[in-house]
Amino acid sequence: MARQTTPYVYGSAARQVAPRPYNNEEEIRRRQRERRDYRKRQRTQPKPKLDKVALLLTFITFASVMVVGIIYLHLQFQSTYLSKNVVRLQSEVVDMEKENTAAAMELENSVDLDAIYKKATKELGMKEATSDQVYTYESKKSTQVRQHSDIPTE
Repeated sequence: MARQTTPYVYGSAARQVAPRPYNNEEEIRRRQRERRDYRKRQRTQPKPKLDKVALLLTFITFASVMVVGIIYLHLQFQSTYLSKNVVRLQSEVVDMEKENTAAAMELENSVDLDAIYKKATKELGMKEATSDQVYTYESKKSTQVRQHSDIPTE
């Protein structure tokens, strides 16, 4: 098998490169000239200025995004607060309706209809209405009818 020569180095040993000679006078002068020319270019080239219009537009954009974000967060907090407040008020309304219904039922149950009938007929001299004095109507509010006692057969 023929041996190949490649520019690659295998293993952990790197090849030794001979240093370039820097004592060459012409090379030193060329480098000094390059440094001088580079420094001159640096001095003569104006430094890049900050574009004031772009900076102003960037600042305005940033400020408007911040203001819109703050307004959005404020509206979100306000919406959350209002929805919680609505739920609280609705639960208060439900509680009040329950209390009112219970109070109305207690009031209706506390009335003694027999005592009222006796007082009206005996003490005040009222008479029971005849059939031609009774008018019936249909209630549009509720379809429920409560019966407190048995209907007399008479």
